[in-house]
Amino acid sequence: MKDHRPPFVKVAWGLIIVFVLGLAILQAIPDRAKESNSEDSDPIGLVLVQLQAEYLLGIAQVLGAEQEIATQAEFLDAGSIGQRQRYMAFMIAMGDPEAAKQSALRMRVELEKAQRSLTETQWKTQEYLDQRANGETIPDSVSLETQLGWFGILVEADQEKRREMGKVASIKVFTAGAIMAFILFAAVVGFIGLIIMLVRTLNHQVQSGLNPEKPRHGIYAEVFALWLFLFMALITSAQWIGQQFVEDNPSLEMSFSLLAFFGSLCALFWARFRGVSWRQIRLDIGWTRGAGLFKEIFWGVSGYAMMLPFLGIGIIITMILLFFQGTLAGGTGGDPFGGTSGGSHPIVLEIANGDLHLRILLIVLATIAAPVVEETMFRGVLYRQLRSSSKNVTFALSVSGSVLVTSFIFAAIHPQGWAVIPALMGIAIGMNLLREWRGTLLPPMIVHGVSNGLVTSMMLIFLS
Repeated sequence: MKDHRPPFVKVAWGLIIVFVLGLAILQAIPDRAKESNSEDSDPIGLVLVQLQAEYLLGIAQVLGAEQEIATQAEFLDAGSIGQRQRYMAFMIAMGDPEAAKQSALRMRVELEKAQRSLTETQWKTQEYLDQRANGETIPDSVSLETQLGWFGILVEADQEKRREMGKVASIKVFTAGAIMAFILFAAVVGFIGLIIMLVRTLNHQVQSGLNPEKPRHGIYAEVFALWLFLFMALITSAQWIGQQFVEDNPSLEMSFSLLAFFGSLCALFWARFRGVSWRQIRLDIGWTRGAGLFKEIFWGVSGYAMMLPFLGIGIIITMILLFFQGTLAGGTGGDPFGGTSGGSHPIVLEIANGDLHLRILLIVLATIAAPVVEETMFRGVLYRQLRSSSKNVTFALSVSGSVLVTSFIFAAIHPQGWAVIPALMGIAIGMNLLREWRGTLLPPMIVHGVSNGLVTSMMLIFLS
């Protein structure tokens, strides 16, 4: 280190702030490349409405109460024209054609107010839906499945086929319910664990696992700033290569993205170039076994449970923000045919439309690549630098400030939008506290992998 200049901490943080703000602004800019009445204007919204409708169908099958469940589906009657038409098909299939007629009437009124019209394809689909709602038979040559997918199959199904679809949906409901029951049980256990940890911390029985602060830790602000730009450049390049040279092979495109993910860890070489040995880098960022592999795995699983209460608080705040976001949009001339997929990760669309190979790669991305790379850079590099730079304040203030800043940046650069930042911060806060306590990155990586794995499994169950 003595042959190198001191760390450029202020310059690095200036670049980090500019990058994060720029990314936040880009995410906030609405995409007007497509008209809101286009079938492709909100593809993720169409995937989510199928997930929600299949859940309702499964519940109806379990309870044997289609009519009662159908009355709970009104929240699906929103968003793009494609989503509204799927709602109409669902209500017809559930034995409530009047609800479909009322939905069609509202849609026509809103189209007239917005001075818009249906495309030719949407007009034909609507005509067939109207005929179905009126009890008329549409020609055998017409297939609503082409335009409405799963909803088209449901509305055209005979009694036996509909019973089969309901049975499949009920199995998915039971499976997803078992996962949710596990998460709720883990949350209760985790809350108790948090109380115990808080009491032990106040009694000075819990010590920080981080190695002592050193002047060299300022280098990690540079490393993180470099990683942000390198990560974005590699991911963008991987997507461009996939689009230019790989036609109709999403699995190969995803393979390029996985390579870009792991390739971004090359930013760590900057610390070595600036004079920090590999041994010190590993100790600084938490690439260690801690108190032992199996013990740290245990604390990772336990840490997932203790993270869930933070996630629950974050979800509540996110739901409040989404409510106000929708209220403000509706009260200020917002687009009545705008998307309803706010707060959803783009991976949802890839899981829904991908083949087996792509889904396997997505699982690898969610449960291995993201935990390893993101935990290394956020909990390993960024959190280490923040804790060292705040060493002159009290321990509690240093930890809380470093946790909140790291968690906010982690949440802000994810593509779900500003309203979901509190929920993502809830996950990140739990992982940051684990990093502080255990020192090693193994427990946060396990928390990250388990969290992503359960969410991805839920989506695979309903979208398979």
